[in-house]
Amino acid sequence: MSIRFKRFQKLAAGLVALLVMAGPAAQAAPDAEGSSTFVEPQFGAYTATKSYQVFSATNPDNPSPVAGQYTYVYTIANSPGSFVCLIGFDLEAPLGSIGSAGFLPGPGVDPSSTMVGAVGSTDVVEWDFQPDPAGAICPGQTSDQLFVRSAYSPGTVSDNMSSVDGQFALDTSGACVGPFVPPTNNNGEPLPCTIGFWKNRADGKKGTLQWFPNGDFTSVVSAATALSSGIFPDSSSLLTFLGSKGSRPIQERAKQQLAATLLNLAAADLFPDNQKCKLFDGNGITNNACGQNLTIINAVNTAKVNISGDSAAQHEAMECLDDINNGISVHQ
Repeated sequence: MSIRFKRFQKLAAGLVALLVMAGPAAQAAPDAEGSSTFVEPQFGAYTATKSYQVFSATNPDNPSPVAGQYTYVYTIANSPGSFVCLIGFDLEAPLGSIGSAGFLPGPGVDPSSTMVGAVGSTDVVEWDFQPDPAGAICPGQTSDQLFVRSAYSPGTVSDNMSSVDGQFALDTSGACVGPFVPPTNNNGEPLPCTIGFWKNRADGKKGTLQWFPNGDFTSVVSAATALSSGIFPDSSSLLTFLGSKGSRPIQERAKQQLAATLLNLAAADLFPDNQKCKLFDGNGITNNACGQNLTIINAVNTAKVNISGDSAAQHEAMECLDDINNGISVHQ
């Protein structure tokens, strides 16, 4: 896994841009933490401190907890002696590892946007600090806390800081800690539910309310949204696609099936002993529309990429996820 910074823009008044991540305020008790200081190697254009904190889901100091997920917190600190401002930070992690991302408002510089998506074989989180230079992290400033939630436990990853003014690419490579190790408790008995059940549960139909009662359904929907790698930006979006009907584009049909699959996965994460609607990352597929002899998580990750592809790829995603939700050739 690598952490890559990329931005090719000019700063107003000729400022050079910088991409970097750095360390949060030490007011909580994380499960792990650390920091590194980097100097841009070509011209010494910037010095920046990069720090991290990792919180487990059960850590009472976790600043943004989600059941079953770690919270990774980063900040960006630009040294007062730097000559350039910071305008963005990109984080890359294994496909399917990023649940959600954002920032925690505080006294530092807020990102203007946070974007999560899948690119090839990686999940990508991008924080932008715009407009330049008013919204950038200039020398002497620090970002607010940037966070990533993930079911993956920590591992050592690579990163890269870069600064570009339209003429020079000022890169600095390093190492960091981020989501890396897949969850280990991921191969229970698969009992997936179809889109029909999930639509009825979302509508509160009689006969379904005994499953995920009270606030449990809301928790499952929230966790499923976090597993979507940004395909569903919020719970409302996931439920909208889940409930779609009639003549629809193939991409919408694929997203409907994905919504149900993610609900099955989220239900297993939150309620692994439940006897309905659960699907584990490590469950196997013998032979269906997804392929032969692969795991559920590999099939779902491929489907997430295909949903953003051409029509043929979207068809493949829809058919694969439909087979998964119907339990076709799925086994423990």
